[in-house]
Amino acid sequence: MKRLLLCYLILLPAMAFSQDFLDQFPFRQQTQYFDFRCKRNSPQIPEIARFADGFIKLVNHDFFKAQFDYPIRVLVLEDRARFKEFLVRELHISDPPNFGIYLPRYKLFATYEDSGWGTFTHEILHPLVEGNLQHRPLWALEGIPTFFEKFYGYWKGNDLVVYWGFQNPWRIEQLGTNLTRLDLRKVISDPEPSNGFTAIERQESSWRMGSMFLWEQGRFNRFLQLIATHNKAGYPTYFEAAMEMPLEKILPLWQTYLNQAAAQRAKILLLPNSKILPDEAAFQSFVKANYLSLEQPKQQN
Repeated sequence: MKRLLLCYLILLPAMAFSQDFLDQFPFRQQTQYFDFRCKRNSPQIPEIARFADGFIKLVNHDFFKAQFDYPIRVLVLEDRARFKEFLVRELHISDPPNFGIYLPRYKLFATYEDSGWGTFTHEILHPLVEGNLQHRPLWALEGIPTFFEKFYGYWKGNDLVVYWGFQNPWRIEQLGTNLTRLDLRKVISDPEPSNGFTAIERQESSWRMGSMFLWEQGRFNRFLQLIATHNKAGYPTYFEAAMEMPLEKILPLWQTYLNQAAAQRAKILLLPNSKILPDEAAFQSFVKANYLSLEQPKQQN
C-alpha cells in the first residue's frame, strides 16, 4: 500500500493545536500504551487497540527498549477523505499525507480506520526511535520505521507472532531500474534534502533497502543495539559496525542482495498487504494461499 512518509518531521506552531477538536471524537478506548479517540464506535477499533499494545510489547522484547512517556494519543477518523480534511481544518496541514501522521510535540498519531497495519507500525516507530535510539544516523530516522511497515503474523493467546523481512511492493516498483544501482555509500551517508513527495519516497525506499539488507544478513538487531549503546565498535559507521567489516567488503554483498531483489521483482509485486491473522491455523492458510516464505535469518545482537 502506497504511503506518503516523512510525516514525523512536521512540527506545528503551538497555536495550531487546540484541545477543542477532541470533542469531535466521542468514542474512547484506553490501553496500556495508547489513548484511542474515535469518530465512531467502529468494530475495528478494539482490534486496532489490541494490535497496538501487542506491537509495543513485541518491539520491546525483540528489538529494543521501547521506553516512552505513554500513553500515545491516537485519533481515528472514518476514512481517508475525512482524515485529510481534518488535518487541513484543525491542524492547518496544507498538504496532508495519505495514511497517517505522527505529531511529536503532542504525542499524537492521526490516521483512519482502513489505513492499514503498516501505517500504524511505521508511524509509531518514529517516537520510539527518537526516544530510544537517539544516536541513530540520519538515514535511519526513516530507514528503521520503514523496515517495520511490512509483515505477516498471528495472535498466540495475547501475544503477537510476527514474521519480518518482506519487501514492500510499491517501494520496489518505485525504485524501478534504479534498484540494482543503489549506491550504499549514499544510502547510509547524511541525506541531502529532497524536493517533492516522489523524490522523498524514493529516498525513503532506498533507506528501507539498507535496513532490509541488514536484516537479511542477520545484523539488523545488532545495528539497533549498537545505536542504543552508542557504540560503533571502532568503525566509522553503525552500519559497518553491525556488519563487522569495512564498507569495501560489504559492497559485493550489497550488490548481490540488490540483484536478488530485482530478480524476484515479479513475485514481490504480488505480495499482499501486511496482515495479522486471528490464530496460527488461519495464518498458515494465508501463507499457503499467498506462497509466502517464513524463513527468518537468525539475528545477531
